[in-house]
Amino acid sequence: MNGAGITLLLVDDDEMIRDCISAYLEDEGYNVRCAASGEEALDVIAAIRPAICITDLRLPGMNGEVFICQAHRICPETGFLLHTGMAYVLSDELRAIGMTAGDIFLKPIHELSSLTKRINGIASGVNRDAGD
Repeated sequence: MNGAGITLLLVDDDEMIRDCISAYLEDEGYNVRCAASGEEALDVIAAIRPAICITDLRLPGMNGEVFICQAHRICPETGFLLHTGMAYVLSDELRAIGMTAGDIFLKPIHELSSLTKRINGIASGVNRDAGD
């Protein structure tokens, strides 16, 4: 277990994905909160100010990119990871807030340890360009 003391927010409209990833992360010692939409997640971000937010790109209502931009304004100290089922190139807006290609994970993640490695790197302030 390596996630002790790190609070995460997982945003995905697919309940099975939320349940599976959150269960894994909780087993690794992280404090995990979940949201099914960007709108719901904005409320959670404001309330808990997580260290890291993992979000799907395709969400009902606002998409993951719009959510990240708005969430960053609420809580600029939160790091963001994208978990998506489609090929995606970071927008200039997401690059401007410090995201890199190493912050994008394609579904399904076959080795969830790669996700926890990135989470721990961001939480410890390791170079955000890892994986770029």
